[in-house]
Amino acid sequence: MACDRQDPLALAMQQAVCGGGKRMRPVFVLLVHEVLGRTGRQPVDVACAVEMIHAASLVLDDLPCMDDAAIRRGRPTLHRVWGEATAILAAFALLARAGEVLRSGLVAAGVAPAHRDALTARLAQVVETLCRGQLLDLGLVEQSCDLDRLEAVHAQKTGALFAFAAELGAACAGVWGEEREALLAYARNLGLAFQVKDDLLDVTASQQQTGKAQGRDAALGRTTFVSVFGVEGAQALCDELIATARDAIAPLGGAVALLTEFADYVRTRAA
Repeated sequence: MACDRQDPLALAMQQAVCGGGKRMRPVFVLLVHEVLGRTGRQPVDVACAVEMIHAASLVLDDLPCMDDAAIRRGRPTLHRVWGEATAILAAFALLARAGEVLRSGLVAAGVAPAHRDALTARLAQVVETLCRGQLLDLGLVEQSCDLDRLEAVHAQKTGALFAFAAELGAACAGVWGEEREALLAYARNLGLAFQVKDDLLDVTASQQQTGKAQGRDAALGRTTFVSVFGVEGAQALCDELIATARDAIAPLGGAVALLTEFADYVRTRAA
């Protein structure tokens, strides 16, 4: 993302998107496209739009009014570098730019106009879903929280963007039927597993490994899968979700080897 070195908003946007990270969601878009057997130009712009949405959500998540995080990806968080106002504006600008990049990427991928319109509308729905999930997460109280409620919150906060990534990868491959539904089921379970693993890493991994302060959830009194079910219970849940995700794509045959490996990475990752 090129920018004017004298433009603090552009520099803040660049830091948010290019300041490290695992790029799991954009990689997922490209993996789905490849698994479905499509060759030629990969939908890189579409994948970038997904990462821009995710980056914006992290900027907002780190704000003092939410998690008040000092470190993200091993570096000071955006509001610590640029101030809260610039961080908020950078997040909004990234969300707006994501819509533009998504539409042009769908055009380049050859997605039909009617489907492009539907997917652009879905972007707005997904962003609203992420916001609802974040608000619910901020209000979680451990004493009244069970598995169903935790899963409902994180299906919105984390799972929704994984599902959108699968939807976009399938659309760029021209797939809309049962294969798409299988991939969406995989993505929803994978997204929840990813969140459970994040909760585990907050307890078990160091700041050097994750790029975030260790034990931040407990310090904030935040309800997590670990605080409710313990480390062993959360790990068992993660394993179950990964198994369910893999089962969902089993009907797609041998072509899903890459997605199987991707799911295993989510289960075993150390950062």
